[in-house]
Amino acid sequence: MPMKNTAIILAAGRGSRLKELSLEQPKPMTEVNNISIIKNLIRQLVANKIERIVVVVGYLADKLKSHILENFGAESEFIFIENEIFDKTNNIYSLYLAEKYMSEGFYLFEADVFCENKIVYEFLAKDENDIILIDKYTTAMNGTVVRFDENNHVLKMYLNKDQGENFDFSDAYKTLNFYKLSKNFVENYLLEKLRKHIAGENVHSYYEQIIKEAVDEGHDFYGLVTASHKWWEIDTIEDLEKAEKMFTKSFPS
Repeated sequence: MPMKNTAIILAAGRGSRLKELSLEQPKPMTEVNNISIIKNLIRQLVANKIERIVVVVGYLADKLKSHILENFGAESEFIFIENEIFDKTNNIYSLYLAEKYMSEGFYLFEADVFCENKIVYEFLAKDENDIILIDKYTTAMNGTVVRFDENNHVLKMYLNKDQGENFDFSDAYKTLNFYKLSKNFVENYLLEKLRKHIAGENVHSYYEQIIKEAVDEGHDFYGLVTASHKWWEIDTIEDLEKAEKMFTKSFPS
């Protein structure tokens, strides 16, 4: 199946920073104005004709699977992979579990970002081989950032651990944790790196470490800027409150 039709969603974590909201349901089922984060994302993937959606589940896996299939079961091919040690591993291990479905290239999504339809539509429509979706950094954000040149080619990637006390964010762009990864990148870089990390029992790392290493070694990633489109990553109660103020319509346009 060609990459245009394959998406991998990482949705294994509990989301403990959401406190009582994640006690009885997994983080991706958190609702923003009565729409779950995962429903908002998959609705957009289906609308853009993504035919195979691979979801790596973990915490309360059966509840999340049921939620997805009840809403979209007839609209796409869903493959569920369970990370049975989600509470002892990080997202690099969840991604590794889905290696069987990477060979033709794929789109990678994390299941904690709520966004407008236009973001996913423009991301999926972009022709560049390997893409990192980004937005201008603001002080309300945290996490991985990049810098890029005048042609939007990513020059450097900085994980949280690379951002010291005096880090200059003036020309930094925050990653949305949406990536397009080509067949060439998967075959010639990603799979080998994933296997090395897992073989070395480095299961507590993040897959972004591999992307950063690729950038440092000169692999060409295009930084696609979201422009004025709205999105928010939901990790905490405060994030959820901010998202509910940003998105007032039933479905973001």
